[in-house]
Amino acid sequence: MPEEKASNLENGQTTAASTPSKTKRQRTPTRRRPPNEGDVVAGGVGITGGGVVILPQHVLNELYHNYSIKQRRSGLKWFLFAAILFNIWTICIPWEQALPTRVVNCSMLLAYLALTALLHIGRRSEQPALKRFHHSLLTIVPRALWFLSMLHFAAYEMLQANFSPRDVLGWAILLNFLIYVTLPLPLIFLGLVIGFCTYFNCLSLPVGFSRLDPLISDQAAANAVLIATAALIGLLYYFMGEAKQKRAFLEAKKSLEVKMVIEEQSAEQERLLLSVLPKHVAIKMREDLGSSSSEAFKKIYMSRHENVRYVQQKANSPVDMRVGIHTGAVLAGILGQRQWQFDVYSKDVELANKMESSGKAGRVHISDKTLAFLNGEFEVEPAFGEKREELLRIAGLKTYFITKVVKPFASPCGKKINELKSENANHSPDSNASSNSSNESNDCADDDNDATVDDEELLAQSVVINGHSPTAAEDEEEQIKLENFKQRLKDELVTRDGHENLTKDTNIFLRFKNPQLEQAYAVYREPYSSLPLLAALLVQCIDVLYSYLVLPRSTLHFINIAAPLVPIAMLVAISIAESFSGMLPKFFVDVSKRFNDITFVRELAAIIIALTIGLSNVIDMFFFVTFVRTEHIVSESEFNATGGLEEVATAEHLLPESFVEQMREAVPTERVLYPSYLSNFSVLILIAIAVIAQLTHLTKILLLLSIAALHCYFNVCIMQDLYTLEDDLAHQPVISTRYCASGLLLVAALSLSFLARHMDHEDRVIFKWKTEVAEQKETANDMRQRNEALVYNVLPVHVAEHFMKNTKRSHDDLYSQSYAEVGVLFASMPNFSDFYSEETVNNQGLECLRFLNEVISDFDALLELPQFQDIIKIKTIGSTYMAASGINLQRNLRNDAPITERWSHLAVLVEFALELKHALQGINEQSFNHFVLKMGINHGPITAGVIGARKPHYDIWGNTVNVASRMESTGKAGAVQVTEETCNILEQFGYTFLQRGLVAVKGKGQLMTYYLQGKSESSAAEPKAAVELHEKETVAAAAPVSLECSTELEADIKTPLLKLKAQDAATEAAAETCLGNGTVGESQSLLE
Repeated sequence: MPEEKASNLENGQTTAASTPSKTKRQRTPTRRRPPNEGDVVAGGVGITGGGVVILPQHVLNELYHNYSIKQRRSGLKWFLFAAILFNIWTICIPWEQALPTRVVNCSMLLAYLALTALLHIGRRSEQPALKRFHHSLLTIVPRALWFLSMLHFAAYEMLQANFSPRDVLGWAILLNFLIYVTLPLPLIFLGLVIGFCTYFNCLSLPVGFSRLDPLISDQAAANAVLIATAALIGLLYYFMGEAKQKRAFLEAKKSLEVKMVIEEQSAEQERLLLSVLPKHVAIKMREDLGSSSSEAFKKIYMSRHENVRYVQQKANSPVDMRVGIHTGAVLAGILGQRQWQFDVYSKDVELANKMESSGKAGRVHISDKTLAFLNGEFEVEPAFGEKREELLRIAGLKTYFITKVVKPFASPCGKKINELKSENANHSPDSNASSNSSNESNDCADDDNDATVDDEELLAQSVVINGHSPTAAEDEEEQIKLENFKQRLKDELVTRDGHENLTKDTNIFLRFKNPQLEQAYAVYREPYSSLPLLAALLVQCIDVLYSYLVLPRSTLHFINIAAPLVPIAMLVAISIAESFSGMLPKFFVDVSKRFNDITFVRELAAIIIALTIGLSNVIDMFFFVTFVRTEHIVSESEFNATGGLEEVATAEHLLPESFVEQMREAVPTERVLYPSYLSNFSVLILIAIAVIAQLTHLTKILLLLSIAALHCYFNVCIMQDLYTLEDDLAHQPVISTRYCASGLLLVAALSLSFLARHMDHEDRVIFKWKTEVAEQKETANDMRQRNEALVYNVLPVHVAEHFMKNTKRSHDDLYSQSYAEVGVLFASMPNFSDFYSEETVNNQGLECLRFLNEVISDFDALLELPQFQDIIKIKTIGSTYMAASGINLQRNLRNDAPITERWSHLAVLVEFALELKHALQGINEQSFNHFVLKMGINHGPITAGVIGARKPHYDIWGNTVNVASRMESTGKAGAVQVTEETCNILEQFGYTFLQRGLVAVKGKGQLMTYYLQGKSESSAAEPKAAVELHEKETVAAAAPVSLECSTELEADIKTPLLKLKAQDAATEAAAETCLGNGTVGESQSLLE
């Protein structure tokens, strides 16, 4: 790409995420260096912490150069089409040309057709040799085509016996326009070499080989003006096209950058999500996210699996573990709508738990059902677990301890890694070996998913040493990202062929088949799209200049051609003013924007401008005939003598007598007549119409053909006498000059008509690319939001963000956070185990779990309410619901803050417990069940974090959690049990308690506990105040909006969490008011 154009490319940033690939290739690590001024930063530390990749400016320029040239190649066929039409014209007109001239013209036609055939060789071929040949032709053919057109132009003029500068002026005008618009060549080569040579040849050759006509120097000057104007319009369109392509390039580049950032975020979210949920469950949940359903029950993601080995293990010490294994049927899936955990449920799972609890430290305890599937691979001995565990005896199980491994299991992936490890031990390690090892391991991991835990741990150690990555690895990663970004940008921009792909989206009239897309295209307009209207204003100004040189100089003639300048200038000015917002008054720019925003108005203005410049020349032709006759520049006898007619119908008879008298006052300055200049000038008018961007190609074709036909009519019928005089200078050719000029005018009209269609096609391709780019970004962003909603339903927001940001963490570098003041709640349904059965009537237990899913989902729905936004669901353990309050990193309290401020969240947790009870009561009424909740609450310090390197699970630990669990397990059905310390705090919020007495708590001895009774009448409003106080810590004020209170709380997986979190504070306050009128402020007894 030319240097001066390349420097205008904008710099941008992206996080270039390298996509996984199994391709094994060696890369030479690059040395890190600070970015130069000419470099483009294609990377950056974003939300996922990606590395920085430097994309040099010359690389970006090269990509744009290839992209731009490829898009311009589609216009080459229209240059060929115009050249062939002109060649046909040279063969047929003039008819009296000599045989050598005809042979040359026919040879040129064959050469054009040969070039057309060459362009299609290897175009669709998959053979590398033919593809390389076709690529070479694409570089050679444009230059060869230009050279051939120049050769034909020169040969035609040299071989003509009687030639004038006017004979092929129309083609010279069209040719100087087409080289800038259709040839896929760089501007430096195009402007300085081809453009100059074309202009020089088209100007000098006609004059050099011309006969000695009068005013030859004036004709040369007029030709120079007309041809230069066509070249200027061509350059204007070239720069407009370059600007459009550059915007499309930069938009696609920017879109790719954003998309790669989103992809990297989505990949990390996907990795985190799939580490918690199986792939088939995650895919189904993502598909259902945001969808609506008319089902009576909430969606449950649960499936039954037979012959599943369930391992239950417990660490008894840092070394020995107690492991229990049982085989049976399970229901696997997730329950609820928040903090999902993939888990298994069945009687066999309970048996596996008992296998672990009845085992011994350091031993693997298996049931006889598991032993039946081992095929003699292990030696066992009786364990007699059924004697230690009543449930195993009831189930009729016999248990065994594994004593010896008979057939060791060898992972294919582990074997390959061990081989690579031993090779690396024998050779000095380098970056290439590390890269190959990674690729080998990745390949193997895809084949053996069961071994990924140990294998990936091993691979992590080769990359991360003491938490610090080697510089060589960082450099290699940088190089990989740079190459990946370059390749993807190339794939996005260079390898796509939108000109052909558009066919399936449009009909024969180039209208999009999608009505919405067509309507959007009609409204859409490119920046600076009104600038081509300047071509019409320029052409009308040139009309004054060129006609002064070669046409009779009449005052009325100049008034006729100068008058349209006023309306044209006004319409052009108001159309293009918005493109110069920094140079013109704001009022004028605003008017221009409103003017162009109305599609009909801007199209009507463009049509008026096109008709004005076209009809102005037609009227000029009309006046030209009248002027010649009224001023007696040519006598009636001269007309009769040259035209061979007795009576000639002239334009004078069509005008009022008074107007004719006025025209007689004009005094001619010359008696030389060249009416063909009016026809040649009309080619320039057609060019100006063809480049108007506000009109569709159908409108432009209609205007082009109509104006061309009108000029041909005037040439043949109205101006025949004047052309007869011009023919006399050429010694009366067989085919009159008026037919030659009309034929050349039709060649230009047809060529520009097809070019106008190509221009519209090109604009539609760019528009479609932009819509596709927007759709791709929207799709990628939608995927990210869906993954984000799922991830935030697996882990708390701040924990999920920690994992997604820290992509390069070690597998042992887990997340943990200590909190000093937290409330913990356990709520269980003690009679659910009696309700659960695995009979055929309830689908082997699935319907029981469906009911449990409804209960947990309604509990989760409460967490969406504004007043409970700081309560976090920790997990569910069977039918036990665990939640906590006060786990908020944004809480900033003073050290001397009062208890009512420090523990306001604990009061909210109590209100949440009350709401759980009311929610279950509602379910009981609808399902005719009698489930009750047994709840325990405690407060104090805890440690929160993620356990598991491969299957991360958020949990909380500490004495506070243990005591809260004991408060639930030792409590009473239908009651909330708390410790004495918790009771003392909650009493300050108006809650009343009933002392239960001392309760034996494992590990704590005897603890004084209390049952929550309710709230005193005098403090009925306290919980509301506590809620409001707590909300002030986390919710910003917003403008009030109306909210319709609803007594039915429905939160579902189908409602994205991000939308629920985005509710403003006023909505939350309204919802709180709604609930405050119901249960939050009620005084109630908890002992039933």
